[in-house]
Amino acid sequence: MSRKNEVIQTHPVVGWDISTVDIYDAMMLRLHYLPENEHHPDNAVVDKTLWLTTDVAKQLIYILQAGIDK
Repeated sequence: MSRKNEVIQTHPVVGWDISTVDIYDAMMLRLHYLPENEHHPDNAVVDKTLWLTTDVAKQLIYILQAGIDK
């Protein structure tokens, strides 16, 4: 299959956990998303915990805000 026709599976994000780790100037982020064919937020999957430096978190905020403002 060519990349042009490739299907990318997506899952709606319905929540998250965020905490700061001040000693490392970082944040931890864990997304909650709905698996395929699931529509109730109580059945969300909680994904891996991700580690973001403050600089990376700022870049993410900037990109998200640009998408919202579009």
